[in-house]
Amino acid sequence: MKRSYISMIFCFVVLLIASAAADLGPIQDFCVAEQTGAARIATSRYTQDSVTDTSCPNPSPPTNQRPRGLPLRGSTWGFLWEDRVGGIFPNLFEMVAQEFTVELNKPLVFQVGHLGENYQEWVHQPIVSKEGPRFFESDFWEFLTRTKWWVIPLVWLPVVCWCISMSVKMGHTSYDIALLVGFGIFIWTLLEYSLHRFLFHIKTKSYWGNTAHYLIHGCHHKHPMDGLRLVFPPAATAVLLFPFWNAVSLLATPSTTPALFGGGLLGYVMYDCTHYYLHHGQPSGGVSKDLKKYHLNHHFRIQDKGFGITSSFWDKVFGTLPQVKQA
Repeated sequence: MKRSYISMIFCFVVLLIASAAADLGPIQDFCVAEQTGAARIATSRYTQDSVTDTSCPNPSPPTNQRPRGLPLRGSTWGFLWEDRVGGIFPNLFEMVAQEFTVELNKPLVFQVGHLGENYQEWVHQPIVSKEGPRFFESDFWEFLTRTKWWVIPLVWLPVVCWCISMSVKMGHTSYDIALLVGFGIFIWTLLEYSLHRFLFHIKTKSYWGNTAHYLIHGCHHKHPMDGLRLVFPPAATAVLLFPFWNAVSLLATPSTTPALFGGGLLGYVMYDCTHYYLHHGQPSGGVSKDLKKYHLNHHFRIQDKGFGITSSFWDKVFGTLPQVKQA
């Protein structure tokens, strides 16, 4: 029995060496659509549910193979070794490494926590598809995670107008209101940068830490073209607005608080709409095209820099501006 296992392991090592020497071809195709500045990744032919972005030139061909799931590190290497060896020694892969696999055809939220310290690597390997994954078994909770972009201005712009009108009724002039709203928008840009850098990109490895991070921002990096999970759900925003109102009221007078808060909320609406446009719009040139390239660079090239969405101002201030890729 021992000789049998030794022979199997020896054959496995030989296959690994032979495979490493062979030309395995590209594991992932990274393509840049220059006309829109859009960077897209065509997913590997070894993923569980092969997804190809038809708008990306020469995407990886789909496959009829259906592996058990994504390997622990989110890498295609696990599938390469498993496919080559599994047909000869069906049980050898399980003997070599018992790894948790994420199954894309099942609700993801309560799976990703099991990835442990390998979650960070997995979540930053994007799958490009306009069809997003399912989060929850419950239809109710699943519904709450999906939001059309136009819901954001529809819900929050009336609140912005109401807040501004409160300060107007308390005697502030148009000039005062313009300054207060402008300052509120400026403060939001700093908050936008800070949240994205220090909260949305926090490193986690515990089960609940990974789960919370995936819900807050990880899902967006794993499925960056999921149009129904790009903007923040209004129900969650409403909960967060109460502490923000209290924070503003501590720093401002009763008459200036509404206009300042309204300016910040307006900044948030501009941020969410801009973010959606950067992923799904097709700018022809100018600032919008530069912003699109800048943001997609954060998703597909340098994910630990470029935290600004509506501008790169705070990245320049705090030294997180990514280097320009040389032609």
